[in-house]
Amino acid sequence: MRRILPGLCLALLLPLASITAAAQGVQGVILEEPVKVGDFSLAAQDGSPFTQDELKGGWTLLFLGFTHCPDVCPFTLANLEAVRTELSQLVSPARLPEVVFLAVDPDRDEELLADYVTHFGISFTGITGERAEIDKLVESIDGFYRLEKSDAEDVAYDVTHSAAVTVINPEGAITAKISPPFHPVNTANYLFRHMRGLDVVN
Repeated sequence: MRRILPGLCLALLLPLASITAAAQGVQGVILEEPVKVGDFSLAAQDGSPFTQDELKGGWTLLFLGFTHCPDVCPFTLANLEAVRTELSQLVSPARLPEVVFLAVDPDRDEELLADYVTHFGISFTGITGERAEIDKLVESIDGFYRLEKSDAEDVAYDVTHSAAVTVINPEGAITAKISPPFHPVNTANYLFRHMRGLDVVN
């Protein structure tokens, strides 16, 4: 079995029934049929409840990671804010996708989460909670993570996790996955076309 180096992120394994799409260099997969996000019960950075119902009513870009991530997480969150800025020139503020960061390392993430997500975007939402509830959402989006602890006392561990962003429609169903790199202009155009139901295949 090939060993995954700590700190590196895995690309999500996507269903064979999906349609691979590329728009101006964006690594994206559009699902043939939307897949409903399953039930879960977590909390936002302000302590308010966050369930699958909070994913309804608007578009969402969901990304999983951890607050001690040295590279992929800050890079992705910064780029998603840049993507939203580009999208703001194409859609009304009410149509802009919400960015939700699923923090999968609650022992270290919970205390830092509010400052962490607002550093990248003041409108970003960070969510975390009990391990079982985190795992429900991770499984529902076909994600992956693993705490790379050497032992129970290890506090400087890394987390290996999938790097794709899950695109969720206003009905709370997954419609696409996009993978890094997230070029702001190209990704904004890709999402704009996808949100309008237009063809995004070159």
